[in-house]
Amino acid sequence: MSLRVLLVDDGMADRLAVSRALARDPDMKWEVVPVSSAEDALAYLSANAVDAMLLDYHLPGMNGVSMLQKLAELALPRVPAVVVLTGSGNERVAVDAMKAGAQDYLVKEAFSPERLRRSLRAAVDTMRMTRELEERRLRAERAEAAAREALAVRDELFSLATHDLKGPLQIMTLNAQVLRRQIPAAAMTPALETRLGHIVRAAHRMGELIDHFLEVTRGQERPLKREPMDLLAMVRGKVRELEANASRHFVLEVPDGRDFTGEWDAHALERVLENLMGNAVKYSAAGSTVTVHLTVEEGETQQFVLLAVTDQGIGIPAADLPFVFERFHRGRNVSQDVSGSGVGLASARRMVELHGGTLAVRSVEGQGSTFTVRLPRGITVSAGPARSTSEHTAQ
Repeated sequence: MSLRVLLVDDGMADRLAVSRALARDPDMKWEVVPVSSAEDALAYLSANAVDAMLLDYHLPGMNGVSMLQKLAELALPRVPAVVVLTGSGNERVAVDAMKAGAQDYLVKEAFSPERLRRSLRAAVDTMRMTRELEERRLRAERAEAAAREALAVRDELFSLATHDLKGPLQIMTLNAQVLRRQIPAAAMTPALETRLGHIVRAAHRMGELIDHFLEVTRGQERPLKREPMDLLAMVRGKVRELEANASRHFVLEVPDGRDFTGEWDAHALERVLENLMGNAVKYSAAGSTVTVHLTVEEGETQQFVLLAVTDQGIGIPAADLPFVFERFHRGRNVSQDVSGSGVGLASARRMVELHGGTLAVRSVEGQGSTFTVRLPRGITVSAGPARSTSEHTAQ
């Protein structure tokens, strides 16, 4: 390995001594370029690259620190490692030299050839490491800038896409509402009224989901809007809606006389319910049964509502179960013909966790799956023995 060093010293004897010391280096081949003034050194560095510079502090017309300051003004693409030579052990000179960019300094009367070689090699290694770190920093900044630009383009595309998606939804909603007004009362059957209502509600819901998708992609998370709501009423509505549109048999299991109200975000839980029940339909065969089970679990200090959705579908392979709630993950047994992005369950779990609850799954491939939501109601339970209602779901 060969390194080029610029030796800046106006003393002939000193230049010869340094050249001999470097020539005897057993580990490194040094190419020494001697100059006798700071002006000659700056001129050489302007046109040539060197690995290191051994700089005498006491130079005619310009001392070593002043030369280092001039060197910084040149803004060279590759700054050499610098070791300053001084004729005295003046600490002020050493501090000024290090502040001006030197990596080390040596007192002429005190250093040995080995100390000189070791100092130059260490300075070169330090400078090389500094350059590598700077290059990494610049690459990281460029990558960060490119990422910010890509995110800005993505957000703009998402905004355009969501705007274009909402246009047809608004047309669907308006036409459904017009039909409800224009169809004569005698011709408006309950079934037709229900169908038109489904269209309007589905269009509104799709608009909300588009807004939610845009919030998630932009890293924005809408805070929960907790209000008193009846979870059982929501579940019954979803069951009726799916029974009218999906060829599945739904069973709703609810203990008699239990109250299922709580302080929750209705929009968030509706997304959770739509995802779990929608998946139960999507991944099970026509004519199969989907069971929705609601119960209340009483703890020592608060009550929990448990909602379980059980299907008789394809189930989840054991290898995929640990990753089922990760974004963009889909089971290996899911057919390519089945649409899906792999983000629904991750979003559902996030909504449940924001409520302080949990979302768990039990599944056997080829037999079906049970997804269980456990939500705290925020209702204080009086002190006394805890009574637990166990959940029973068919798999």
